[in-house]
Amino acid sequence: MRNFLAQGVSHSVHGERPGGLAPDAARARKPSRPLVVALAAMTVVLFAAEAWASGTWTQRVTSGPAPTERSTPAVAAIGDAVYLFGGMKDDFSTFENTFYNDLYRFDTALDAWELLDPAGDLPPPRVFAGAAADECNGVMLVFGGATYSPDFSDFVAYDDLWAYDADADAWVEIHPANAGPVGRSRPNVWFAGGKLYVFGGVTSAFEFMNDLWAYDLASNRWKELVPAGAPGSPRGRHEAMAGTAPIRGKLTLYGGETMGAAGFEMLDDTWEFDLRTRRWTEVTPRARRDITPPRNYGAAAVIGWDLYLQGGDVSGGSSGCGAPFEQNPVEELWRYSPIQRKWTKLSPGGDPLVRLKRHVAAEVNGTMYLFSGWDFACDGGVGPGQLWNRDVYSFDP
Repeated sequence: MRNFLAQGVSHSVHGERPGGLAPDAARARKPSRPLVVALAAMTVVLFAAEAWASGTWTQRVTSGPAPTERSTPAVAAIGDAVYLFGGMKDDFSTFENTFYNDLYRFDTALDAWELLDPAGDLPPPRVFAGAAADECNGVMLVFGGATYSPDFSDFVAYDDLWAYDADADAWVEIHPANAGPVGRSRPNVWFAGGKLYVFGGVTSAFEFMNDLWAYDLASNRWKELVPAGAPGSPRGRHEAMAGTAPIRGKLTLYGGETMGAAGFEMLDDTWEFDLRTRRWTEVTPRARRDITPPRNYGAAAVIGWDLYLQGGDVSGGSSGCGAPFEQNPVEELWRYSPIQRKWTKLSPGGDPLVRLKRHVAAEVNGTMYLFSGWDFACDGGVGPGQLWNRDVYSFDP
């Protein structure tokens, strides 16, 4: 069932990716006492190593035509490749927004870029679209996104759904049999069990949403799982940080941005949605706090049973050099363990971490890859201002 275009929207139901499957050790034969002692000793060593081992951060040496300068494209991983679609260059120096609908392929085995020329009608240019991969069918699903002028006077949020078939190298617009989520920018999306889940985002009317929807590829229908404003749901938001795969049967997200009494407000809460019970639970570790300070515009990916988050924007910084609001990107790398309900700040070896915001991430074979976005430097009104990123970085836990 690899050719999505030939199959229409039919889909075989499948579960989470292998990285999210529980170990099978519980069904093994009970070991003898000497083996138990040996395993316990190994466990002590492993957990001691866990306390200081924080993985490796690498700046990749790439070939081929890298994507042009841009922020927040849509990305999804299929096999060993990452597909990067659209985004925008919001240039503070020229006060212009340029939107893209081009499609790039990054081969992680070769560290090589390729600019694709897919068949079919192309999605209109946009930024802040949500994307996730249906790896069973080799398809990248793209929902929503937006275009707008630098002063936000003509903000338009999209409600269309598109599929890119990697085998056929072709786009197709999906026309669901019923009405789905209202158009929105920067929703969170996940894919599991033949369904695309869509949460939150901000509408053309600047309403920050907290509804949750599921699109079923087999039936070609949307279903609202949790309506907007439902008790027990996260606050409405966009730019929450999450991967695109469930962790132990739950959709996990952190932070983002909403509208508070005094204007835009960054959030620092952590939530899980149980796909079985269809209930939200706030799991913010209040005793230890969460990631401090709150942030948005970071890049996140799920690796195994953990959620990793890099960079993002925190309060403060400079609003000079043409910036319409304060800019304060950070370089930090964090890991959230749903089992421990704990965030841990990591200090990986390898190359130095980089300050970035509005970049994106995808997971391939247990490695987190990061693309696009920008840093910002302005001292007393003296630039350079935006420092665009065209490099590729990776993190191996």
